[in-house]
Amino acid sequence: MKILLLRDFNPFIENGASANRFRGLIEGLRSIGYIVDVAVTNGILSSKEKKESTQGVLYLSKSNRYSYWKTRLNKYILGNLHQWVAKIRFNRINLSEYDYIWLSNSSSVLNIFYSSKKTASCKTFIELNEFNDIHKMEGHTGNFLQRVYGAKSEQSFTDVIAKIDYFGCMTQTLLAHYKTMAKPNAQFMHLPMTVDLKRFHSVNSTDRYSKPYIAYTGTFNNAKDGVDILIKSFAKIALKYPQHHLYLAGFWHYDVDKQKDLINKYNLNNRITYIGVLNKDEIPPFIGNAELLVLSRPDSHQAQGGFPTKLGEYLATRNPVCVTKVGEIPDYLEDNVSAFMATPGDIDSFADAMDRALSNPEKARKVGLAGREIAEKEFNSEIQAKRLADFLKQNLEK
Repeated sequence: MKILLLRDFNPFIENGASANRFRGLIEGLRSIGYIVDVAVTNGILSSKEKKESTQGVLYLSKSNRYSYWKTRLNKYILGNLHQWVAKIRFNRINLSEYDYIWLSNSSSVLNIFYSSKKTASCKTFIELNEFNDIHKMEGHTGNFLQRVYGAKSEQSFTDVIAKIDYFGCMTQTLLAHYKTMAKPNAQFMHLPMTVDLKRFHSVNSTDRYSKPYIAYTGTFNNAKDGVDILIKSFAKIALKYPQHHLYLAGFWHYDVDKQKDLINKYNLNNRITYIGVLNKDEIPPFIGNAELLVLSRPDSHQAQGGFPTKLGEYLATRNPVCVTKVGEIPDYLEDNVSAFMATPGDIDSFADAMDRALSNPEKARKVGLAGREIAEKEFNSEIQAKRLADFLKQNLEK
């Protein structure tokens, strides 16, 4: 079987949860003999990426996003020009060579697909991991351009979804939601969050971070991941565990200023450190050498539909995890058995979960091992790629 994945950025280069998930599924499909080519719509993220070639990857746009200002220039001002070039290059691809076009849910991808007449006879598959309207959430967008871009993406999705043949949804909540929007004969599968467990089989030690430490990875967004709740919760146990440091790794968000005010308020400047974005090879040692991994995700529209990929990576390390009982997370994890769980939005509850983990190392070790077993059973990218392959094969034969 031959598949063309249309995606905004190269998943073998890009950092972040979405890239990790796509990379794991692509490699899983390729390992069982499927050919998966990738057409990238939004260009290049670094000068290193420009110099390197990735097997099976074609760039439809030559735009670059090497810096903060180049990203905004190419996304918001020159975006229409880059889209026009990408559409021309996409239309040069011989789509008859492919059994499926696999779409990612981004505005650039959906616009190119929707505007091309060549896609009418192609079978299409889309993987969905979020509600289509999360840009409307309070705290999700920080400025006018982001709100306009979010509305544009939602409209693109609405235009395209009725044309899609096959869907893979990360949660049962999303599956039920998108069934109401799809065409009557569309076929659906539940495709849970996936993690490449091989990345965490053996993790090298690192002296980069002061030990012992607690680790968070993600986006510094209070509404999405409750980073402010994490800081307040850590402040409640900081005196009890004076040797522990909290490291925050991930993508900048305008909530960072509010978070730094909290850090100053609790006099934790020498205990909490932002270390910025880590590449895919830096993530395993960062979370693998932590004593505790944390995700204080609040209850929200986004949390009810999505499922955090970082949680699968946390569990894969065999380290104990503190996480909130939100969305479908409790369908997989049990408090004090496979994770230390807390009530979403409750600072005292999350502080208690961290305290339970740190105060009993032997118990925490057993919980971490049980969490790894859940990841192997439920979130293994090789298993989920095989399920996806079977789903596509069965529908191709219809």
